Amino acid sequence: MENQIAVESLEIERKYEVPVAAELPHGAEFAAIGLDAANPAVYELKAIYFDTPEGDLARLRMALRVRSGGKDAGWHLKKKSDAGNKETLWPASAEMPEAVVALLHDRLGPAAAKIGPIAELQTARTVIRLSDASGREVIELADDRVRALCRTTGVRRAWREWEAELLPDADVELLDQVEPVLFTAGAAPSFSPAKIARAMGRLVGIAEARGAGAEQILALQQLDEADREAARRLES
Repeated sequence: MENQIAVESLEIERKYEVPVAAELPHGAEFAAIGLDAANPAVYELKAIYFDTPEGDLARLRMALRVRSGGKDAGWHLKKKSDAGNKETLWPASAEMPEAVVALLHDRLGPAAAKIGPIAELQTARTVIRLSDASGREVIELADDRVRALCRTTGVRRAWREWEAELLPDADVELLDQVEPVLFTAGAAPSFSPAKIARAMGRLVGIAEARGAGAEQILALQQLDEADREAARRLES
């Protein structure tokens, strides 16, 4: 297979829990804070995530997936940091790009040979892009309805979340301006750092490793049970 050109970006976003019946805010709510909302676009996304059985990539705060559908179909490798997620994207292909294979061997050594699928996610995504007074797009809002299967346990989960992502060269303070609008619509900050962590049922373990208190641990346990129950309802 020929090497394929990769594209790198820094992803800065905030995630929110939302009730099932919540409505993504409309143009008037954003116009009140000086932003113009484009018409919604709807995508059907499918993603397969990869890691070793021991979770070597997760321990490095990395996630590897191949996604179909939407504006960025292809192979994605994410590396989380306090500044945001560094994301490298390779074009879609039936097999894992050679550059990804080489990178995995560089980061994981012999453990890279054990990389395989660990989860499948199907996401119905509604996207609204927000522009400033000059017409420049500054924030992308995504309303995601997710159905996930953890391949290692067979557990299915389903949930809804909103994401507000800062677009290139936009001021991070715009996320602060948008957040109250989302809160008014029923959103609340999410405890989930990433979809794959939630799909794998890892939120409690991550919180415990960070020294979270008993109240947050209980809230995450309840969140996971709610995700499982939502999946059972969808399957029935």
